[in-house]
Amino acid sequence: MAITTLDAAIAGMQAPRIIAKAVTATLVAGRPASLWPLGGSPGAGAYDATLNGVTMTAPQNGQIPHTDPGSGNAYLARLQAAATQAGVLLLLDRLWHNGGYTITSTGAQASTTPTWPARDNAGSTNGDGVLLALEISAAAGAAAPTITVAYTNQAGTGSRSGTNILATVNSPAIGATYFIGLQAGDTGVRSVQSLTLNTSWLSGTMNLVAYRLLAALEIPIAGVGNAIDVVTGGMPRIYNGTVPYLVFVPNTTTASLITGQYIETQG
Repeated sequence: MAITTLDAAIAGMQAPRIIAKAVTATLVAGRPASLWPLGGSPGAGAYDATLNGVTMTAPQNGQIPHTDPGSGNAYLARLQAAATQAGVLLLLDRLWHNGGYTITSTGAQASTTPTWPARDNAGSTNGDGVLLALEISAAAGAAAPTITVAYTNQAGTGSRSGTNILATVNSPAIGATYFIGLQAGDTGVRSVQSLTLNTSWLSGTMNLVAYRLLAALEIPIAGVGNAIDVVTGGMPRIYNGTVPYLVFVPNTTTASLITGQYIETQG
């Protein structure tokens, strides 16, 4: 059953999970960087190497540890972090990722994605709130292509098209993340049909990721921690099998150390 009172949220608090990641690659102000491939706590995650990809269900290397409740539901109770530069720390649930795309190809690269895990905003497989991002999994070359993804939306409407929200840049480092915008009126992605680059990225590897946003933590001052809790964070549902991971959006162009903790409540 759902947690509906503050007392129940407090009673269901789980042990904190430590976050400690050194973002050693040079960051770019305002450009998201996935912490998935980086060592630390949690350790580095692996990438898939197939076009159709794999769905992600806990436990997975690279995720913040999550254990399903024996009964009842799980929710985010607290996310706290500090970084050596200001920025925004995004907590995401990784539902699916793939590889196998040829980073030097300029044709439509088709894929047949499996059904997402039942972890969209409604706890279903329809994809409401499920979004896409392209992650660089090995440093790319000195080119800046436009990324176009053909997908089916949350209502089951196909032939939808989305492109990268921020422009790509030359020679992005591992972890560089490009969020894919959706066609007007869409609120999520049910499946992916293809990915196209309008010009070769010359070298490196890339992976497409389907994720759901769980929380966004503002870190307004370098070296000073901030936190959200069951009230200020909205207490989002952590569905069974959730694979929590982090993306950092920095304010400046430098490497960064990020430390903090993640706490669930269950009941």
